[in-house]
Amino acid sequence: MLQELKHLLFDVYSKSIGYFVNPQKRIYWIYILTSIALATFVFFRHSRKKDPNKGLISFLFPKENLFSKTAFVDYAFLVFNAFIKLFIIATFSYAAKKYHYDITEWLLHNFGLPSKTYSIGILTTFYLITLLITGDFSYYILHLLYHKIPFLWAFHKVHHSSTALNPVTQYRIHPVELIINNLRALIVLTLVNAAFDYVNRGYFSPQTYFGVNIILITFNSWGANLRHSHIKLTYFNWLENWIISPFQHQIHHSSQKELYDKNLGSKLAIWDRIFGTLVKSKDVEELKVGLGEKDKHYKSFFQNIINPFKSLFNSNY
Repeated sequence: MLQELKHLLFDVYSKSIGYFVNPQKRIYWIYILTSIALATFVFFRHSRKKDPNKGLISFLFPKENLFSKTAFVDYAFLVFNAFIKLFIIATFSYAAKKYHYDITEWLLHNFGLPSKTYSIGILTTFYLITLLITGDFSYYILHLLYHKIPFLWAFHKVHHSSTALNPVTQYRIHPVELIINNLRALIVLTLVNAAFDYVNRGYFSPQTYFGVNIILITFNSWGANLRHSHIKLTYFNWLENWIISPFQHQIHHSSQKELYDKNLGSKLAIWDRIFGTLVKSKDVEELKVGLGEKDKHYKSFFQNIINPFKSLFNSNY
């Protein structure tokens, strides 16, 4: 019994606090350091001019973002959802492998071996592009549905209930949304992996996964942690037509209701541009995040777990 409890606690650690030492996770300590470096650049380039009396340390690590009640709710979700992931990730991983194999076998049975072979370089390049586009587009569509369908918004607004953003806010997700998000990822990864496994005649090279890691490392190193922060890191105006900047995502967290369903993309801004939900940094000066008048119902961790269910039956929540 004690041994099982020990293993359980270790698994929870690896899926929560262990994120800081896992290069696959956004809050990996090296990515945190690169974000601090970018935030320091913002301080000397812009913020110090607006408020000469504010020091670098207080700018980088404000108490209201890191040590407030809303921040500790973020931290609680990071640990609590680790328990949820222990069960759903094991189930989803098994399902992904099974359906990956079944789909590849179905393709081979119905279409036979591909007549043409491709080099690892070509396959890897097209795989990365396909995974980026399908993953980002499916994320956008699901995110849009979270904001348009009342049942889904009831759970997604937990993420928007933070009134002071910090990098751990990205893990402030209701367990219901966590399960839905993992289902989306499962479907996309399974279909794309099976298709490319078929084209590659059943052999998925390690170089392919390495390429995915390079994209992840690049994204996480270039200020991904600042998306949930108080740091106004913007991109060139033309670049924000293509890639969502950290401040553009902060705009999405605005307490102004008209900005709730703007900048829904994960990495790419092209979907927001196509569907008319793009707002660029130059169009927003001051920003306050949260749910506005609904904040009072989502202050504690317990409220964030229970009140989404209450809101399905009571509009006051």
